[in-house]
Amino acid sequence: MKTRHFDELLADYRGAAIPGLPASFSTNVLREIRLRVSEAKKDPGWLALLLSCLRPGMVAASLSIALVVGVLVPELTRGTGNSLAAHGLGLDVFSTSNMPSGLLK
Repeated sequence: MKTRHFDELLADYRGAAIPGLPASFSTNVLREIRLRVSEAKKDPGWLALLLSCLRPGMVAASLSIALVVGVLVPELTRGTGNSLAAHGLGLDVFSTSNMPSGLLK
């Protein structure tokens, strides 16, 4: 591909004067800023809407459920000894049932 045409086109662009801004440019920019700020004030966003829907009772109930589940589930599964996840991942490699009989006596 010959680059002469491309070089001439770049030279033409380089020599062209930059067009001036319209006289009302700053007025239009300021008006657009005011419009966007007013739109932002009207729309609080999803996070503010979510936080406004939360009630202290709902927060207390969800925290108590999380606490109960977080404490009871490990306690209930601790009694089984061999959980399926630990066995599937091979985390019981060093348990006493897998050791040779005379090693840990």
